[in-house]
Amino acid sequence: MKKALIIGSGSFNPETINFDEYTFIAGCDGGTQYLSDAGVVPHMIMGDFDSLDTSVIMEMFMLGVARHGLPTEKDFTDMKGTMDFVAEFDYDQIDFYGATGTRLDHSLGNMMLLFDLREKGIKGRIVDSNNIITCISAEKEPAALELTDIPEGWYVSFIPVGECKGVSIKGLKYETDEVDLGIANATMAISNEALTETGAAPVISLKSGKLLILYSRD
Repeated sequence: MKKALIIGSGSFNPETINFDEYTFIAGCDGGTQYLSDAGVVPHMIMGDFDSLDTSVIMEMFMLGVARHGLPTEKDFTDMKGTMDFVAEFDYDQIDFYGATGTRLDHSLGNMMLLFDLREKGIKGRIVDSNNIITCISAEKEPAALELTDIPEGWYVSFIPVGECKGVSIKGLKYETDEVDLGIANATMAISNEALTETGAAPVISLKSGKLLILYSRD
């Protein structure tokens, strides 16, 4: 699997990242500080650089790292611009670290970017110390997804983005058979659990709509 990594300026533990997994590493604006602190040289940095110290920008320049500047005033975020750039290079999966944190507007916006990637045929994951977030989308046709990467002991939750029809959950402690999820019952599929005694991967499927998928721990 060809994987890329984008580091944002949110909250996560850099020591949990295995940088060797990734073919391409990008620092998004202030997220480049994490890479500098870890002694990791990215392939590219991108952003308007309003949250990155000029000494780090100079360090990356001296290391020969490609730099792509974005305007301060724009109708998309630095993370969106970085994601769109990286997605052009035919990756199977793009992982985001530092995409969640104290700024809930950015955190929620970054979660919505996962659907952009899914439409491009790319699996996206947002990872922090307590959550792994991905998605499934069935806007054009029914969709199904095997959940092969649930960490042991973590909760599994499904949150609808708008109205979702025909949601089936199989292979988890609590199963559903073509239920509809939406605003009225948005918390119905939160805090499910994996079954450790079965060898088969759980499967989420839906006939139409969009679901965020979250693996979480306390």
